Amino acid sequence: SATGAGCATTIVGNPLDSIKVHLQTNSSLRNTGSATKVLHAQNALFRGIGPPLANAIIMNSVMFSVFSSVKRSIGEDSFSAALMAGTISGFTTACISTPTDYVKIQAQLRGVRIVHIIQQSGFSFPILFRGHISNLCREGVFTMAYLGLYDQAKPEGFWQVAIVSSLTGGLAWVVSYPFDTVKSIIQSAPPEKRQNPSSMASVTLQLWKQGGIAAFYRGCGASTGRAMMVTSLRMIVYEAIMGFFK
Repeated sequence: SATGAGCATTIVGNPLDSIKVHLQTNSSLRNTGSATKVLHAQNALFRGIGPPLANAIIMNSVMFSVFSSVKRSIGEDSFSAALMAGTISGFTTACISTPTDYVKIQAQLRGVRIVHIIQQSGFSFPILFRGHISNLCREGVFTMAYLGLYDQAKPEGFWQVAIVSSLTGGLAWVVSYPFDTVKSIIQSAPPEKRQNPSSMASVTLQLWKQGGIAAFYRGCGASTGRAMMVTSLRMIVYEAIMGFFK
């Protein structure tokens, strides 16, 4: 069920994710409309879908299973237990999503294949984990809010699942978005640069100088809509498949 949910949400959400990455890393693109026109003209809206699609098969299974396992280990059905389980689940999935996000962003921005990215990096494994600290923060905060709040709401029926998962997913995305922006900028550096060109602290300071808190939320509008759609679809598919097997 988690695999089916992950594949469905990745296919639906990839165009908006591409727009989001370009807005975060290219200040000349002022809004969603201009970014969409540029990417559509380049036939690039689905560029880089391979890594996240492969990632979705693994990451969604890990996310749901770790969340359930941690809650069982804690042994209580409380709000704090749900938030703790969500945070640990997010940290776990970050170890999977950092390399695939790096490859995806390189493909989205430069239109190169995975093998070329690896060759340009000089087959350096650590490069795949650029932005990992930022991604740990992003995934931890996102999954804590998303699964933690959804679990406590305990929605039943199609419409409750759709509405609750959409709202919790949108809220989770907004609070974790600054970490995503920092991660995208760090991972957008050309792979031929062997040394990490910037740290989380330096990128954070740079963004703050550029425009304060607003600089961290560049492209947030379109991507929040995507997050609400994707998180809602993920839970609808997940709950439907779980209900079928039950």
